[in-house]
Amino acid sequence: MPAPYRPDDQQIRDRRDVGSRILSLRRQADLTQERLGERAGVDRRTIGRIENGLIPPTLDQLGAIARAIGVPLWRLFRDE
Repeated sequence: MPAPYRPDDQQIRDRRDVGSRILSLRRQADLTQERLGERAGVDRRTIGRIENGLIPPTLDQLGAIARAIGVPLWRLFRDE
């Protein structure tokens, strides 16, 4: 049986970077995790885990989060 998947250090840093940008953009939009979750159709706890880099968001979740915040998807990956 293969060993369970474990992200490498760069993947963990990338998750944290994206999560940090989501947190910052959410705050700029004056949204709580709960309100963002409602708008994006993503559970509030999942929003928190994504923002803290604990779980990798799916592309669908990222798209929904970006739309709910009102920014283009690329803003979740790069500062303007």
